Amino acid sequence: MNDELNSKPFHALASPEPLPGTLQDLYSVYFEVAKRDHACRRAALYGKQTPPPGHTPFRPIPFEHFETRFLAASAVAGGEDIFRRQLARQAQVYGVTVSNNSTRQAA
Repeated sequence: MNDELNSKPFHALASPEPLPGTLQDLYSVYFEVAKRDHACRRAALYGKQTPPPGHTPFRPIPFEHFETRFLAASAVAGGEDIFRRQLARQAQVYGVTVSNNSTRQAA
């Protein structure tokens, strides 16, 4: 075996920077990742066929549940950073472009 290859841990992706932004910004990224993940899983199961009725509906978690998970992660030392990094990694894997602009809500 090659000792040089075994001496370094394998990392598929370098740890991305934590995502900046408000909770709404993070949820927007989560929602896009969830859509792309669902499409990927659906294609893996059914290819180009239409799934049978009732199978594989798109059911992202609602904002309130996302907020609860974020707050639970934030209650642990370093948890918010980990949460933001994991979401950044998922965005990177699924090719979701993350804008650094804060979300603006219309009046």
